Amino acid sequence: MGSLHRKSFAVVAPFVGAALIAGAVCAQTAAPPAAAKPHKNATPSALVVVTNSRAVALTELDATPTGTFIPRKIAANIAPGKKASVSVATDKDCVFDLHGVYADGSNTDSESVDLCKDKSVNLVN
Repeated sequence: MGSLHRKSFAVVAPFVGAALIAGAVCAQTAAPPAAAKPHKNATPSALVVVTNSRAVALTELDATPTGTFIPRKIAANIAPGKKASVSVATDKDCVFDLHGVYADGSNTDSESVDLCKDKSVNLVN
């Protein structure tokens, strides 16, 4: 029975070896995991730098998509001479009407500002 066992092992061993090698090759050439896809419902946005070049603090800056009547507060409490980076959601269009309110009660308005092209808003006297 000893010689039969050795003959069986001699017949089976090459197949086992080939299977192990094939498995190792497959493991080394496996495709990397797919990169995470962006969320389909993510709202596009524009990153804008707001500079308060006035001598008085900006208390609030609102952006209203041109043609609508619903303002969104995009910045608040920017001291004189200071800057702030803000992200503005740009649903369909990047054109906004801006309205700023200052600590001294004064206001400023800018109409039809394309925040996707104009990445900075400089508030001056």
